[in-house]
Amino acid sequence: MGIESDGAIKGCPSLQTAHYVGGNIRHRDLDSLWRQSPQLGFTRARSHDDLWGFCRSCDFADVCLGGCSFTAHSILGRPGNNPYCHYRARTLAKQGKRERLVPTDAAAGQPFDNGLFELVVEDLDAADPGAKLAEDQLVQISRRPKRSRRRPA
Repeated sequence: MGIESDGAIKGCPSLQTAHYVGGNIRHRDLDSLWRQSPQLGFTRARSHDDLWGFCRSCDFADVCLGGCSFTAHSILGRPGNNPYCHYRARTLAKQGKRERLVPTDAAAGQPFDNGLFELVVEDLDAADPGAKLAEDQLVQISRRPKRSRRRPA
């Protein structure tokens, strides 16, 4: 469980604030938030029907239930299809395939927000599309932290 500095309660500290805050400890007691808030109970209510992509047909789907919600949601926009699963990578490799994440939308700049990516399935031995790029072209940074102009005392 995560409690943010303003009292917002999330099921995990890593989860995005906008999608997973179930209430505020300043306004409701923790027990009622935990038991009654859908944003905090979503993992307890998750089923095979909530899975999509590779995870929906995975051999471990009913046990794993798509793995870490933060990982899938922060990369693909919703939970239920974890692109960083080791079993998934091994299964695709046996088929001569791999997945690559391609950025589609930048993060808006809000606390705990995220950009979005799409998964591209390609041959395992396909050329690396970024191999000929310079280091500064591999990652695009659109917002840099503002530096303080004050000098230390």
